[in-house]
Amino acid sequence: MYLVAGLGVTGQSVLRYFAAQGEPCLAFDTRASLDITQLQSTFDQTEFALDVLPKRWLTRFDTLVLSPGIAKSEPWVVELIQQGKQVIGDIELFARTVNVPVISITGSNGKSTVTTMTGMALQAAGYHVAVGGNIGEPVLDLLLDDHDYDVYVLELSSFQLETTYSLASVAATVLNISEDHMDRYPSMDEYIQAKMQVFSNAERAVLPEGFCALGISEHTAISRFGVGDDVIQSDQDFGVISKKEGGEGFLGFGTTPLIALSEMTLQGTHHQLNALAMMALCQSFHVEGEHFTQVVQRFTGLPYRTQLIGNYCGVEWVNDSKGTNVGATLTAIESLGQQTKGKLVLLLGGVSKEADFSGLQPAIQAYCRHTILFGRDQNRIAQDLTGVDLTCITTLAEAIECAKKIAQQDDCVLFSPACASFDQFSNYMQRGDAFVALVKSAHTSSRGRKSIC
Repeated sequence: MYLVAGLGVTGQSVLRYFAAQGEPCLAFDTRASLDITQLQSTFDQTEFALDVLPKRWLTRFDTLVLSPGIAKSEPWVVELIQQGKQVIGDIELFARTVNVPVISITGSNGKSTVTTMTGMALQAAGYHVAVGGNIGEPVLDLLLDDHDYDVYVLELSSFQLETTYSLASVAATVLNISEDHMDRYPSMDEYIQAKMQVFSNAERAVLPEGFCALGISEHTAISRFGVGDDVIQSDQDFGVISKKEGGEGFLGFGTTPLIALSEMTLQGTHHQLNALAMMALCQSFHVEGEHFTQVVQRFTGLPYRTQLIGNYCGVEWVNDSKGTNVGATLTAIESLGQQTKGKLVLLLGGVSKEADFSGLQPAIQAYCRHTILFGRDQNRIAQDLTGVDLTCITTLAEAIECAKKIAQQDDCVLFSPACASFDQFSNYMQRGDAFVALVKSAHTSSRGRKSIC
């Protein structure tokens, strides 16, 4: 029998999966106040427990299906492991059932974008594609729907990969690695090891330029992608090329051009890297340059990711609430800083996850007029940003009012917190929606008209 631990979105998808299989299970959540009335009604053959795992259950299950929000290092989980219980996650259950090709995508930043673009490219080429995992629908719900998919494209977090062992991917990638979730991992090495699990049983590893291939099986094909001058070493590598000396730039592999840079709606180095990763991941499928071009022409970015909210009084306001770690915010600062005629006013803060923010300092000094810190860990972040012109504020609303006063003509106010949101918000989406509402309210008169500066 299985014990399903964690009854959020993932845990509930596991319950649906077991119910469809006629598989009995136990269900547990550490939150004593969680309302499970509806779950008990829906899954009336399942026994539920909250707060503390009943001791009488310990002999009734062999396998713990752990939601990604619960760390394997939790004392009660460690105790179960010591007792010989197997610990898996929803991705492992999926891996044991799926019988069509899978593309697996992880990384500290950009994985939602690359997952979305890869799905779009395969769809443009005529494949019936399921996109899910850490983005969109849980994978087990995708397995249960009535569609016959040709390929699954999955975004996978390090938390999901911790409990995944047998996923066989036709192509897998770690897009990049930057410090994140240091409140959960004892060291960067352990964080990297969790990410590298994506390459287990992979037919092809898609690696960013300079990424060490150590630990990847010699039986796994390797393709690299990057924008450096010498990234293309073979026809398996993807980079920036030209048809001829001084000619138009293209993204392609080997000497084969696939996407003209001028066709990309989103310009900038990190957008090129995302497109290159997308193309490399599609190598096992019949996807032509025209299909990739359709994607980069149509794709205008994801919500909450460097999303332009509007231009008020000559100042652009950008919502990058999905920037939940230092690496994501660094990319946003550098990308928008290069494109902005004036300077950036950066809004930063929330729950730091024990990250080191000093890596932002050079980019902030190069591109930012001012940095406004808000939220729980503002003082800790300020200690990492010595020499930066900054202001500490309590709430996001106050930070927006402060930014409105500081920003000048042709500036850009960049909301890229580099932190988790749960000190003041439920998730980055709620935080991003609040930012949009507050910005619009701050620039609207009492009569509902745009304010005059």
